Amino acid sequence: MLDFSAAQLQRFTATWVGNKNRFEGVVIPKQTLVPLHDVAEEMLLATFLKPFEKTEEFFYFHHEEDVSNHPVYQSCMSIFQNPENLSEEAAKLAQQLYEHCENPKVQGGEFFMAYFEELQLQGEPVSAIGLWKVQSKEPYLKTERTAESFTLNVLEGISTGKPEVAALIFNLDEAEGYRICAIDTVSKKDERSFWKDEFMRLRPIEDNYFNTRHYISLSSEFITQKAPFKFGLDRTDTIDLLNRSGDYFKDNEHFELNDFTENLFPETEQQEAFREFRDQYAKAYAVPLEDKFDISNQAVKKEFKVFKSVLKLDKNFHIYVHGRRDLIERGFDEEKGKKYYKVFFENEE
Repeated sequence: MLDFSAAQLQRFTATWVGNKNRFEGVVIPKQTLVPLHDVAEEMLLATFLKPFEKTEEFFYFHHEEDVSNHPVYQSCMSIFQNPENLSEEAAKLAQQLYEHCENPKVQGGEFFMAYFEELQLQGEPVSAIGLWKVQSKEPYLKTERTAESFTLNVLEGISTGKPEVAALIFNLDEAEGYRICAIDTVSKKDERSFWKDEFMRLRPIEDNYFNTRHYISLSSEFITQKAPFKFGLDRTDTIDLLNRSGDYFKDNEHFELNDFTENLFPETEQQEAFREFRDQYAKAYAVPLEDKFDISNQAVKKEFKVFKSVLKLDKNFHIYVHGRRDLIERGFDEEKGKKYYKVFFENEE
């Protein structure tokens, strides 16, 4: 949990980074430091830090050989050692970022860097470096008046909502690659991120959030893709398993592999198949998965959308199933030549 109520914004820089494929270039002014008055500082703190307030997903910088060779890591180390280096390092990172701004989705915009002190991360004070790139501007109306009339102008400005791409690098775990949280709403979930994957080159920290997210993912994949063919499950059986899997993560504070498999799958063969699939998943994605860990509620909320409990019947009906597999019957009507579901209930609302 991040608390920025006592945060102090010590230094703030601004450059401009365009799209490399459109040859837009980089603009680095002679003076990158931006003086801030109290109201602007308060707005920046709320705009840039609030989206990270409840984050539980953290990353480290990653480099194939050694993290000390990572250019963004090097710049952060320089700033943490001497915050007055922020302006010089901002210019370097603007050039670095430009090299990765080739995707057509990437728009030219301001690249901000900031140095903070007295952030509270999980109750401990820590300094941090913030990175933000503005992808788009929002129009707003401004009125001007004279003694004779009013005029109305349309101007563009930076939104005070959630930033599209941003990162906070905390002065923690230096040897491992610094503790980092990051946002990217530009890239889709299943594609490489110009921000997280290419510019910052992050790897997730293998903690409770990491384990919860991957177990939800692999459980959904096993139930929807593997189990129906291996054990002859129909769609209602699959939905029931998805619901019970989701309930396990929502209702329990701790995950234990044997407890999970025994709760979910009644037959020993199914339990063994799930454990085997878990090992294959870990090997395929090169992720070490723990057998026991504390369940991350934030990961459950974020990933729970993979549990789809909807029976889609042709284009006529959608049935939402939230539990009680025993109250649904599936059959075939010889006279009509069509499949059917019979649903038992007590009250109609």
